Amino acid sequence: MSTITVIEQGTCEFDGQFSMLEALDEQGFDMPYSCRGGNCGACEVKLLSGQVEEIQMPAYDCDKGYILTCSVIPLTDVEIEIP
Repeated sequence: MSTITVIEQGTCEFDGQFSMLEALDEQGFDMPYSCRGGNCGACEVKLLSGQVEEIQMPAYDCDKGYILTCSVIPLTDVEIEIP
């Protein structure tokens, strides 16, 4: 089980949910999102530390150092920041 830390919001455990976004949303975090399918980029966050695995190929291209929470799962403990 990995821990997800969201700067200025707190931490939650990733326990096999479909995506990082789903885990954060289920645990009451105020996460930006729209499509949940990797198309819009609304859930883009800065990955400060840790490793993630892409679970779906997003249509939206993130800037270097950023990830789409709807399209990844954490492989290790991760720290993210909402821009």
